[in-house]
Amino acid sequence: MKRVLVTGFEPFGNQEINPSELLAVELAATLPAVTSLILPVDFKEAFQELLKFIEHQPQPFDFIVMLGQASGRAQICLERMAHNWMENRNADKKNPAIPAQKIFPGHVDAVTTPLPVEQIRDELNLNFANFPVAVTLSAGVYVCNNLYYKVLNHQELKNIPALFVHVPLLPEQQKDSSHPVMEFKLQVQILTALLETLKI
Repeated sequence: MKRVLVTGFEPFGNQEINPSELLAVELAATLPAVTSLILPVDFKEAFQELLKFIEHQPQPFDFIVMLGQASGRAQICLERMAHNWMENRNADKKNPAIPAQKIFPGHVDAVTTPLPVEQIRDELNLNFANFPVAVTLSAGVYVCNNLYYKVLNHQELKNIPALFVHVPLLPEQQKDSSHPVMEFKLQVQILTALLETLKI
């Protein structure tokens, strides 16, 4: 049986929940091949905790699937690439304001996941109504993209295929009708099917 690490993030900002955390925990509880890890929304600590967790495993993981919340997105988004760019305009308790800058100066501008995201998207959209899965080209400039870029660049992790997936808000997070949401049950079903495409 292949082993998959699924990560989520703790709630941040003014949110009391983070769907990525709830989804990671649920997937680990229902799929024997999945191990979950919940990370802080912190530019430095997120990657450090992930790397430390992987290094202390008795057996290596076959895949890493990172989940993150994306307010404003109506679909589950498979991120094709991570960009060598970071910024934080809104300081919070863990992350001070950071001017726009490269994550690793001198490194490539973008790194692409080795996983066939278009094929995965097409397979999932055949099985679910209203095309709920998309491939996108930017994981943003906040902690999600930062983590993704570091994972895809790290020498010890390059042999583990990795993918970042952004998920919509849950209905209970919706402040007004302009913010799209997706039911938790449907998100679980789609992500379970996604993991099954990895032949776990």
